[in-house]
Amino acid sequence: MKFKKSLAIMLVLCLMATLFVGCGNNEDPGEEQGEELRQYTMGTMGATGGYMMLGTGIAKIVNDNIDYINLTPVQSPKGSVENVQAIQSGERELGIASSNVVLDGIEVRTPDFTEPVTEVNGWFCAHYGITYSIVLEDSGIKTWKDMEGKKIAIGTVGSNDAYLAENIFFPMNGVDPAKVDIEYLGMSDAMSQMKDGHIDGYIGTGAPKVAGILDMTNSRETRFVPMEQEAIDKCLEAYPEFIIKPMTQEDMPAMVMDAAEYPTVAMKHVVIIDKDIDEETVYNMTKYVFENLEEIYAVKAEFNVITLEDALDGMPCDVHPGAMKYFKEQGIA
Repeated sequence: MKFKKSLAIMLVLCLMATLFVGCGNNEDPGEEQGEELRQYTMGTMGATGGYMMLGTGIAKIVNDNIDYINLTPVQSPKGSVENVQAIQSGERELGIASSNVVLDGIEVRTPDFTEPVTEVNGWFCAHYGITYSIVLEDSGIKTWKDMEGKKIAIGTVGSNDAYLAENIFFPMNGVDPAKVDIEYLGMSDAMSQMKDGHIDGYIGTGAPKVAGILDMTNSRETRFVPMEQEAIDKCLEAYPEFIIKPMTQEDMPAMVMDAAEYPTVAMKHVVIIDKDIDEETVYNMTKYVFENLEEIYAVKAEFNVITLEDALDGMPCDVHPGAMKYFKEQGIA
C-alpha cells in the first residue's frame, strides 16, 4: 500500500510540473517561439520636444504590437548629430534626425563626422521643421543683417540648429557670425530668456505652430524676420535636401509679420535605424506604425503630415530593406 501511495504522489507531482511548464509557455509567446526580449533605444532630443513626443508615439505602437521588442525613447542633448553618431557606433538602434545631418554623416560634410556613416539606414520620413528667425519687436531688428551686435540664441552647442545658423544661415544672409552676440540655448531656454528681455532673438528649426514659439508670441511682441529670396535660393542650391515651407500669419496669429506668409528654408525629419536589424522585424515595425498613425496624430497635431504617401519623400539615405518591402507592397516605392 505504501508503494502504491508513493507512486500516486509521484504521478501527481509530475502532472503538476507538466501543467506548470505549459502555463509558463502560454504566458509569453515570445519565449514559446524562443525569441528573447530585445531592448532597443531611440535617440530623440530634449525631454519635452517634438522628437521625444514622436519617439514616444512610435515606441508605444511598436511595444504594443511586437512582444519581443521593448523600444525606449531617450534624450539626446545634441539631437540629430548625436542620434546619427549613436547608431553608427552601435550605442543605439534607432533615432530621429534632420535630413541634412544624415547627409552630413554620409558625405562627411561637417566636422561632426570624420569618416562616412555606413551603419545607418532610413526608416521613414516624418514631419518637417521650418526655420524660425524671431526677435523681440522692441529690439529694433527688421532684417537678418540687423542681428549683428545683438544677442541671438541659435541652439545648444554642437546641435544641428547651431551649425545651421553659424555656417549656413548667417553667411547666406550676409551676416558675419563673429559680429553676433551668440547665445547657445535650445528653444525652451531661449524663449524664457526672450520673455525676460535677456536676449534679442532666436534662430532654430521647429514644427509649424510649435507651442514654445506660439506661447512666446502671446507673451511679448515678437517679430518674424524673413530671409531674402536670394538667400533662400543660395541655401537650396548648396543643400538640395532642404525644402521650402511657408511661415504663415494663420499659424502664428500674434506674430508681427509684414506679410501674411513668407517662404522659409525647411527640412524633413527622418526616422533612422541600424541597418543590421533583421528585415522581418523592421517590416513588422513599419507595418504596425503605418497601420496606427492615428495614435501618433493624437500625440501632437503637427504630426498629421506624417503619411504613408510621403514616407520616402525627402529621404537622404538608403531605406532599410524591411521597410522598403512594406512600402513596395503599398505601392509607394
